[in-house]
Amino acid sequence: MSLFTRRRMLTTVGGAAALSPVAMRAGSASAAATQSGLITLRTPIRAFDSRTDTTLLGGDKIEAEESVIITVGIPDEKRFLLSVFLNLTITETEGAGFLTAFESDLSGKQPMPETSNVNWSQDGQTLANMALSAVGGENGVEVFCGGLGRTHFIVDIQGYVPFEDLSQPT
Repeated sequence: MSLFTRRRMLTTVGGAAALSPVAMRAGSASAAATQSGLITLRTPIRAFDSRTDTTLLGGDKIEAEESVIITVGIPDEKRFLLSVFLNLTITETEGAGFLTAFESDLSGKQPMPETSNVNWSQDGQTLANMALSAVGGENGVEVFCGGLGRTHFIVDIQGYVPFEDLSQPT
């Protein structure tokens, strides 16, 4: 499976539904609801932490005009994910900038959203915001850094909407 930024190609081991090493250590997630539609998690799943991840950014901060695709998955969930509710946290900020989370587009043809999910304006800030994102190719959510700054960031999955094949009898 390939993960990429706008400036460099990154590769990691795993399949389309693989979890990041940090998320795998989080253990089995228990859901508060199991019916179709939104499923909220009793315990959030850490999908990515740039401070400890050594694969995608090598422990470095995401910088302006960089983008990282994070594989999102839920333990014991066999269905594909349509969307995820993410808590997007920035910490140890430098300069000013923003992060935008959105559906990964492996074709590169889909325009990036013109909105941001979390913004910072000075050094040393720690801020968080909830974001809803569709899940794209390779079960990925792309996180883009805009502005002129750089920051560490953390992505926690709070809930999700699984794909329901309505053509199949239940």
